[in-house]
Amino acid sequence: MPASSAGLNALIAQCRRVEAALAGGVDPATSVAMHRFLADMDARRTPPGMWSPLALSVLVMTGGLGVGIEVLSLLLSVAGAAWAAFALVAVCAATALALSIGVVMLMAGRSAGLVVVKWLAIGWVAVGGLGLIAWTQGDVRAVGPVVALLGGLGAWLVANSGAFFVFVGYRVGRRYLDRRG
Repeated sequence: MPASSAGLNALIAQCRRVEAALAGGVDPATSVAMHRFLADMDARRTPPGMWSPLALSVLVMTGGLGVGIEVLSLLLSVAGAAWAAFALVAVCAATALALSIGVVMLMAGRSAGLVVVKWLAIGWVAVGGLGLIAWTQGDVRAVGPVVALLGGLGAWLVANSGAFFVFVGYRVGRRYLDRRG
């Protein structure tokens, strides 16, 4: 498992521990550190990492558009222009829906939002990679897979950045203190 995957998985595990503490009514051992961290973040004009959900959203949507272009390319000659265009719109709408669910959950301080974002990024990287393989065989045009791969890799990098970890930690910590409070 790559180090970045371990980092994101460790963040998800940590968020789940805090959520379990919320559900059980038990204070985590890091409560003092969490109070200090949140006080430091609240003292700033803008908490670090506030840009990361926007960057993540743009990159995930870019990956979804790449997948949509790839589907359009595959269906254009087989199903016709109308069905291919419908498939493009359906892929983009499904991406927007999944992304909205993930980001709303992140903003609420829930670890499930991290899982959604993680799998969207991995999915776009995988579909882009498979699309590039199909392109080498002459089955699709290269633009869709390249856009999907770049969007997915960019989303993966943002989701594994220190700024994103701080942002998620802040949202989860804020949720914890608001529930206790």
